[in-house]
Amino acid sequence: MKGKKIGILGSGVVGQTLANGFLKYGAEVKIGTRDSVKLKDWLSKAGTSASIGSFADAANFGEILVLAAKGNAASEVLKLAGIDSLNGKTIIDTTNPIGE
Repeated sequence: MKGKKIGILGSGVVGQTLANGFLKYGAEVKIGTRDSVKLKDWLSKAGTSASIGSFADAANFGEILVLAAKGNAASEVLKLAGIDSLNGKTIIDTTNPIGE
């Protein structure tokens, strides 16, 4: 994963956990979120290869994208990311309806 750019679409526990795993193996990671304040603590601990932004920012950044939103929010997150930002990219879908 070293040097790969990963965009995480979702800032909950799953998104943060996956981001930490990618960072551990040398990837650059940008988490897309609606609430960047929620991620300030994570960002302060994650290191210089981590960043946060909007869903569109994360989608544009990543060579590989991870959809880590709640199942009922997934389609809205993809709309906010922008269809052009998704074209030609590998998208790993981790959505799950648990807790909806």
